[in-house]
Amino acid sequence: MLAFLRARATPGVEFVTDGTYGRTITVDGIAGWIRISHQRSAVCLQADVPTSQALPVIVDRVRGMFDLGCNPAAVAKRLRVDPLLRDPLARHPGIRLPGAWDGFELAVRAILGQQISVPAATTIAGRIAALFGSPVADGPAPGRLFPTAVQLADAPIERAGVVGSRAGTIRALARRVAEGGLSFGASSDPVMTPRVLKDLPGIGPWTAEYIAMRAFRDCDAFPSGDRVLCRMAGDCTSRELDRRSATWRPWRAYAVMLLWQTATDAAGETRRGRERRRID
Repeated sequence: MLAFLRARATPGVEFVTDGTYGRTITVDGIAGWIRISHQRSAVCLQADVPTSQALPVIVDRVRGMFDLGCNPAAVAKRLRVDPLLRDPLARHPGIRLPGAWDGFELAVRAILGQQISVPAATTIAGRIAALFGSPVADGPAPGRLFPTAVQLADAPIERAGVVGSRAGTIRALARRVAEGGLSFGASSDPVMTPRVLKDLPGIGPWTAEYIAMRAFRDCDAFPSGDRVLCRMAGDCTSRELDRRSATWRPWRAYAVMLLWQTATDAAGETRRGRERRRID
């Protein structure tokens, strides 16, 4: 979980260090910081906010971010029926589905990640926060709040290095949210909202499903067109992968995390092998 979040941590907004995830937050206009760490068998939360009234909301959202309501045994029972997932399950028992502190922020990040690498998207997200987000003075370091929908609705996002079409998609999303036509709040419909997202220019099935996975914690969301997933499933087509994934329901999003993690493991082993050969 922390490795996944570390790779995608927006500079100035989030950090992962020494086994701790931290970020700036705002709850009902109250800004602050949170830090989450795993100590022994417990997930520990430290919140730096000026009032304790925000704590129940913070606890609930952190539980969602770290998928603390997951039943790993139920997930494993369903997924292990497919030989493709047995070894990943053994190597990563109890894998969780990373959520998001803020659904709009996650949606913007998903749009930024279209057709570019994770590090490139992370860098650009940091620029957007620096250019358009509000500062947070108190905390472990000077930080920024990720911009709200209102702040991005008419922002010149291209200044952050975003191509014009993608910047237009972010502004269209921000306007829809700012005007109340789309919500990422607790009362939003996790089924209908991804459908509404697909109606926005520049948001296709992959982006909508990824947002559903992380912003709405849809355990069965499945970006079947993902090239890494197709490769890890034996270089199959997205249609073939979609058919195969029927046996993984209702936990297909966990299968996504397992296959992505398997690809990351393989890349790490290849890199270490090259380093050993250079040393020898």
